[in-house]
Amino acid sequence: MKQKIKIFLMIGLPVIGLIAGYLLMVRTVQAQIDGVAVSIRTRALTVGGALRSAGFSLTENDSVLPSAESWLSKAGTIKLDRARSVRVLGIPGNEELEVSSAALTPAGILEQAGFTPGDQDRVILDGSLLTLTEKLPQGRDLVLAYKPAVKVMLTLDGSESTITSSAESLGVALWQAGIRLRDGDRVSPGLNTPPVEGLKVEIHTGRSLSISVDGATIKGYSAAPAVAEALAESGVILQDVDFTQPGADEPLPEDGVIRVIRVTEEILSEQRVIPFDTESLADNSMFMNETRVSQAGEYGLAATGVKVRYEDGVEAARETQDEVILYQPVNQVEYYGTKLLENFVDTPEGPLKYYLAVDVVATSYSPCRLGVEGLCSNITASGRILQKGIVAFKRDWFNLFRDTRVFVPGYGIGIVADKGTYPYSDRWIDLGYTDADYVPWGAVKVTIYFLSPPPAGFTGVLP
Repeated sequence: MKQKIKIFLMIGLPVIGLIAGYLLMVRTVQAQIDGVAVSIRTRALTVGGALRSAGFSLTENDSVLPSAESWLSKAGTIKLDRARSVRVLGIPGNEELEVSSAALTPAGILEQAGFTPGDQDRVILDGSLLTLTEKLPQGRDLVLAYKPAVKVMLTLDGSESTITSSAESLGVALWQAGIRLRDGDRVSPGLNTPPVEGLKVEIHTGRSLSISVDGATIKGYSAAPAVAEALAESGVILQDVDFTQPGADEPLPEDGVIRVIRVTEEILSEQRVIPFDTESLADNSMFMNETRVSQAGEYGLAATGVKVRYEDGVEAARETQDEVILYQPVNQVEYYGTKLLENFVDTPEGPLKYYLAVDVVATSYSPCRLGVEGLCSNITASGRILQKGIVAFKRDWFNLFRDTRVFVPGYGIGIVADKGTYPYSDRWIDLGYTDADYVPWGAVKVTIYFLSPPPAGFTGVLP
């Protein structure tokens, strides 16, 4: 029995000691996880064990300081930078590369991806330009735009050199290289060209110019091969017969002085208008009193005179000319309707059929209101007695519509039985009355209706 107790004590006491030691070895360790300070309570013996006990699984690309195998008893603050997915765009060949990295700078990520970034390379994150050593955000996936610098072959006025740049455009690359361009300098290819490895660029610096034009002097620069192109670059446009000194096709002068002579010409002349003829054609698909112009007439113009030439506003030459036809007349072609208007107008006497409706100026008269002072007469041109119901037209309408009927709103039915004159309109009607029932109309615009049937031979054309 004593022997068994002895064996138990020899085996059990060390185990109990180990268990007690484990239960009593809980410690608090300070850590920075992706830059965030945390406290970890752990019984682990190593750095890796402490991180795992706090729920942080480690991958081969994570950065752990001190190393995961280090004894926790010898570690101070634990630093864990966990790897995240980083997409690198814009690498040579326009390819895309994805790496898992815990690096905290663009240079570190690029080196891990197999690149050796140079000082002039550019890295962009979320639209912002970063230096290669600038600290990157932690705890999230990243997309980096990488623009490695390229060599550009430069020929400046015949002198060759090389510049290195990662700029988005040739213009920015030249500016960064200290090359200041002026208006008038010529660059090939254009300034918006993206730089690529081995790009060849030619620059021709402009020559100083002094352009005299329109009473002013324009100062500038140009690398144009000829005068005309230099003027165009300065916004000077040659018009018609303008000319330059030196000539527009000549090279730029050594002294850069260019004169533009504005040339104008005018013709001092007497002009003669050539009238056009009118061709009238019947159209039985159109109603009477309707017209349609299918071709508008145009007057011709003839001129005789002297052509005067001015250079910069000063007369330089005169030339007498014969009469010339500036514009030939164009005949007018118009159609008139011959179709009867088969329609009705409501009147106090009931609906009346009419074949023509015309807008006219209406006046009124009576035997002692004939427009001649002291003259009274009730005899009309047709021999009828002047009274209400007698209407008068001008001579040509009277001859055409004599003894036919018209309806005048506000007056009634009248017979064309008299003629007269009215100086203000060809389309005129005079409404007859007796002196006893006379109604003054003044000069009123009114639509009159020619009642059916039309007079024999009427084609629908009003005189």
